[in-house]
Amino acid sequence: MKRVLIYIFLLIIIFISLFILFRIEMNNEVIQEDTVGKVAENTDLPTPDRIIYKNKEEKYVIIYDDVEDFKLIYNELYYRITGINEGKTYTEDEITKMQDEDQFIEFDYNTKSKNYVFFLDNSEIGIIKRSENGGQVILSDLEDKERLIKKLEDWTKYYKKYDFNRDKNYSLKNNLDTLPSIPNLIEKKQWVYQAIIENNEIDYQNAIKLLGAQSPEDIPAFDPNNETAIITLSKYEIKNIKQNIGNIKYEFGDYQDKYFANILIVSKIVNTKCIYYDINSTTLIPSENMNTNNDDYAVEYSIVNGKYYANYNNQQIEIIPLDKACDIADNEAKKEKYQYQPWSSEFYSRGKNNQDSVSAELISDLSAISKSAHWNPKWQVSDYRNTLMWKIRLFDENDPLTSLYIYVNAINGNIVGAGDSSD
Repeated sequence: MKRVLIYIFLLIIIFISLFILFRIEMNNEVIQEDTVGKVAENTDLPTPDRIIYKNKEEKYVIIYDDVEDFKLIYNELYYRITGINEGKTYTEDEITKMQDEDQFIEFDYNTKSKNYVFFLDNSEIGIIKRSENGGQVILSDLEDKERLIKKLEDWTKYYKKYDFNRDKNYSLKNNLDTLPSIPNLIEKKQWVYQAIIENNEIDYQNAIKLLGAQSPEDIPAFDPNNETAIITLSKYEIKNIKQNIGNIKYEFGDYQDKYFANILIVSKIVNTKCIYYDINSTTLIPSENMNTNNDDYAVEYSIVNGKYYANYNNQQIEIIPLDKACDIADNEAKKEKYQYQPWSSEFYSRGKNNQDSVSAELISDLSAISKSAHWNPKWQVSDYRNTLMWKIRLFDENDPLTSLYIYVNAINGNIVGAGDSSD
């Protein structure tokens, strides 16, 4: 009898032990499932606008989001992320050096989101999440990289291959008194103008002639099938240009009353939809009224050393920059209440890729025209009377005759109200 009791007791212990092990394993599976694809707490790996793959022959492939291989590559990487950590940080130059030496995949975004770089050769770094001037390791290693590379090679076997040459950058020796009439030359910042030329060598050659280059033999050659040309004219000295897959950064110095001219030729793998402009001028820039509209309540404003000032009630008042007001308006326009058409509208102040010119006014009240044609009382948030406001016009990507007007308080950035118009 005693032996039977011992057996029963041992069986109970074994059963309890197996049950505990089973529950631990189940919990681990749940935890792993909850962390798959997480690149931050409660944040899944964002879907990129395009994927760049650098192969072992140091050639680059672009995979756009409208092909089936895009989904396959995204899913492969999504399910390899089973836990993230905040690891070592690297500078932008250090990441560039690693990318020059290794195979990798980079998730690229047309907006100012930060890219993700997946390293395929590095034994200590799996994923780096880029920041404005560098990046941080969020995963120390990727699983089964050899199988991943084999899949990538199969998927991209017939894709077009690109080189990445950063040396085709030329600044003209002669500065210009006036802006040449280069097509699609758009003001990006005060006194900074750019034209982006794609797939058209004739436009490029015409732009070179209009710049009046004194040494045409020094002008970099342009291959429109594999490269993009960027013509920059600025009254700020163009001190430095840095390019990587996700963006281009221009660094400007002191202001002078002539235009510096630069020609930059970049590989198609470089995202020309995301360009940064850093102005560090110690020279006082002449002030002039930038407001050219005829609204009854138009307010003069000027830009001095990169800062915006309104001349209102005999005072010079610093206001938020136009770019920031546009960002606020674009974000506000995403709200469901502005879907006033029977179709789905996409409103942008500078186009979907931030490449279009801005339609904006600085006003202090609503004129009769604004009230009747551009203002919707049901969207009013605060009092518009005697209020400095940026009136930002946003265009519907899906119907060019449909517009949304967002009124942004030019002092604190709050939304004052909104309106609509359709032709």
